[in-house]
Amino acid sequence: MESIHLVTELLHFVIPYLKNQVQLIKGAPEQVRSLHSELQFIEKSLKQYESYDRIFMEDNTVQEWLIQIRSLVPETKGIFNTYKTAKHVQNQRTWPNRWLNAVPHVLELRDIGKRVKKMKKKIEEINSCKNKYFLESQVAKPKRNSEWLERQRREVEEENVEGFEVAIQQVTSMLLTKALTREVVSIVGTTGSGKTTLAKKIHRTMSKQFEHPAWAFVPSIYSMRGLLLDILKDLMPIGEETLKLDDVRLAQKLRNFLQGKKYLVVIDGVEETQLWETLRKEKVFPNENHGSRLLLTTRSTRVASLASSSRDHVHKLDLLDETSRWTLLKKLVFKDGRCYPELEHLGKQIATKCDGLPLAIVSLASLLDRDKRYGQWVDIISNVSWYLNQQDSPPCFGILDLTYHTTIPEHLRKCLLYLGAYPSGSEILARQVINLWVAEELVKDEGGSKAEEIAWRYLEDLFSLSLIEVVRKRSDGGIRKFRIHEIWRMFCVLKSERTGFLQVHTKFVSHSSNNTPWRLSIHHELRCILSNNQDYLPDICTLLCFHDRDSHDSKGSKLDFDRSPFLTVLDVGSTRVSKVDENIKRSCLLKYLKLNHPSLNRLPRTLFSLPNLQTLDIKNTCVMFPYLPSGIWGMQNLRHLLLPPYTMLPKRSDQSRKCLWHLQTLSTITPDGNTAALIFHSRFPSLIKLSLNSQEMENTKRCLERLYKLGCLQKLKIINRAVFPVPRTFPTSLVKVSLVKTDLAADDVMRMLEYLDHLQVLKLLKRSIRGPELEMKPNSFPQLRFLFMEEILVKTWRMGDGAMGSLEELTITRCHELESLPKQLRHLHNIRHVKVNSPSHCLRRELEQLNVQQCEVQIHF
Repeated sequence: MESIHLVTELLHFVIPYLKNQVQLIKGAPEQVRSLHSELQFIEKSLKQYESYDRIFMEDNTVQEWLIQIRSLVPETKGIFNTYKTAKHVQNQRTWPNRWLNAVPHVLELRDIGKRVKKMKKKIEEINSCKNKYFLESQVAKPKRNSEWLERQRREVEEENVEGFEVAIQQVTSMLLTKALTREVVSIVGTTGSGKTTLAKKIHRTMSKQFEHPAWAFVPSIYSMRGLLLDILKDLMPIGEETLKLDDVRLAQKLRNFLQGKKYLVVIDGVEETQLWETLRKEKVFPNENHGSRLLLTTRSTRVASLASSSRDHVHKLDLLDETSRWTLLKKLVFKDGRCYPELEHLGKQIATKCDGLPLAIVSLASLLDRDKRYGQWVDIISNVSWYLNQQDSPPCFGILDLTYHTTIPEHLRKCLLYLGAYPSGSEILARQVINLWVAEELVKDEGGSKAEEIAWRYLEDLFSLSLIEVVRKRSDGGIRKFRIHEIWRMFCVLKSERTGFLQVHTKFVSHSSNNTPWRLSIHHELRCILSNNQDYLPDICTLLCFHDRDSHDSKGSKLDFDRSPFLTVLDVGSTRVSKVDENIKRSCLLKYLKLNHPSLNRLPRTLFSLPNLQTLDIKNTCVMFPYLPSGIWGMQNLRHLLLPPYTMLPKRSDQSRKCLWHLQTLSTITPDGNTAALIFHSRFPSLIKLSLNSQEMENTKRCLERLYKLGCLQKLKIINRAVFPVPRTFPTSLVKVSLVKTDLAADDVMRMLEYLDHLQVLKLLKRSIRGPELEMKPNSFPQLRFLFMEEILVKTWRMGDGAMGSLEELTITRCHELESLPKQLRHLHNIRHVKVNSPSHCLRRELEQLNVQQCEVQIHF
């Protein structure tokens, strides 16, 4: 009887437990969907509260509630990612393996169900506290304005900067003393005070008084080798042999070049005494009696006192005075510099509160220009006053925060914050940022526009708002590389930490918050993070590593994806990676993967089965794939595929009719007969950019014959010897064509390309064409804007009337056989720049007599 009673009691407890477990398992998918909806609601709520009144936002109760709410986001995403991963892994298994793994899968679903219930309980408790301690009716209304600030450049031109006239005179007099010995002059000032602007203006005006002027910028994470190369590049042409030199030999080369010469070298951003000590120890800058000068900018008085021989050679850059602040603000807000009388006293108060920092004034000017009503300016004064009284932020961050919330459109804000991931002074590759934004879903496909097209517009918007500075442009005039202004970069780092958007770890400082980071940017060795068993690694969704190539770890890092199963974005930069583990197949959520070090020579085939991967960039590795794994045909979300040389595409099985519908970039592949077949059968219907590394001319020709099937193709690059097919086989959609070492007959190239009505950029590089004559027929190349010719083997160049009528820029480099330029070039109305480097003797004599009024001509003999 006792045993029966025991069993009865046991069943009394077990049956409800089992029912509960079954309910958890069966209800897991619906519960996850419900939680995902709740996550979207949380994120929308956070966006709404970001635009509320600033004083309300700093209320301690509100702050605590926001911290708790934000802490839920990564955990909730973790649950959702766990479910997606489990579902994907189970679906990928064969039917026998599904049965074998049924119990572990069911148990995993049960655990997910438990986590969902626990998370929902947390959300209910937090919302209960919110409703208990403050009412929604007490919340200040959002101060939103649907009007979008008219796009315009808010850049401060050097000639418009106020209050620098005296500083320019003083620094100039320091540089132009009668002393023949080399002197060092330092400009010292706080962030955003205008040190760089002042140095640029002086460098520009004084360059003619020195035989050899040069400019170099020092980022916060720098290498001596990079700095020496930057200075050398400004003084002389750099060849491949120079790029291979180490620090010591580079220093010696620079020293030898400067010896016996009168030079002016400006080094912008010297913040460490160690940097100057190294330059002095290596005697990089000869101290001879030729009147040479060095000009440094720095925030450190220690650096200035160490570098400059006396206090008389140190200029402390003061903040703008009251008059200069107001004058600058007027010029930025009112085009004619005249303020409305009723706004003048308010404007002066606002200018005073900018703390004399030019960048702060520029930031606030956009806000003032947006709405010139009296009441709006009064409201801005009260907000600015409150922001400048914050104790935990550097000066002017409050103003930047105000500008961030009111002037920068909502769709640009996270794109801007993302730039805080990059190290100080980084030259950011625009294409890389675009692909990262898309992978992070900061930009999405919209209507008929691809996400990448929208992202490029966003980048141009950031430039028009003076938030970034273009470092280098593409051949078609677009942005290739850019920098984010330092004060905005610092703002983005702090803002990202406070909102849980991103965390930055440097070698010296680990910026951390109470939130678990799910986006992490590392500015030192990845090995330091991976080897420390960080407890946040399992929750990481984005891992960006910006690591100096010169200080890489000799052993390298092993990428083990078991420790971070929810990775969506992985960019290890120049970090030495020794091995990528087979378990990468578990990272089914991965959308962006960049491996950039040549030490990597093997990749697991399982990498090519990741279903969500959008960007795969392995072009700088030494991975050898005669043929890519066939699993690539299952990667239906692939958008950008950048491969190392000598890689060929795999054949499709006869049963497979799959296309890579979203593939936009395919670079660089070696074409074969299979490639031609794939193009002919339209397996890449959305391809925009194609780069071919020709190995067998006949295979390349077959591939080129079928390019007309690529109706979206805009950019084509062909490397190595090739043969062109008959004319009119290239798609008319082509905008840019680059030929490198193709050794094509000039007549064949002209016949093939002259009918491309949309062609805007043509690059003929490194013996790409040959022949006695290059002839452009009348009215050919109607839309061509940029023409680059380098080392072409052509003697005579002829142009018919009306050819290249839209040409804006012409660059000719080391074309030693070219004897003259067509006379028709002088009659082109749109041409702005002509650059000729190392011309032949005949062409040199012609150029010396050339007189072109409407364009700038640069000739380097």
